[in-house]
Amino acid sequence: MDDQHTDGNAMAGLLAEVLAVDATSIVRRCHSCGAERPMADHRAYHGAGAVLRCPECEDVAVRVVTVGASLVVEPRGTFTVARAS
Repeated sequence: MDDQHTDGNAMAGLLAEVLAVDATSIVRRCHSCGAERPMADHRAYHGAGAVLRCPECEDVAVRVVTVGASLVVEPRGTFTVARAS
């Protein structure tokens, strides 16, 4: 793996289409290393699709691919979204 990545903010627009919330503030617990970090801290890699990786262990957090008019999202780990008070 090379260092050609951006941070998780780069995928905020794509994920907002699916989640209807600001995805950068969602906290993810990695299923591999247990780190709890906001999505904005994750590393985004772009190719045929986009992949977010854990900033601690680099395991895959989310895969996002555009297929025609559809957005395919494959999340891994536990995601926590704060509710509005």
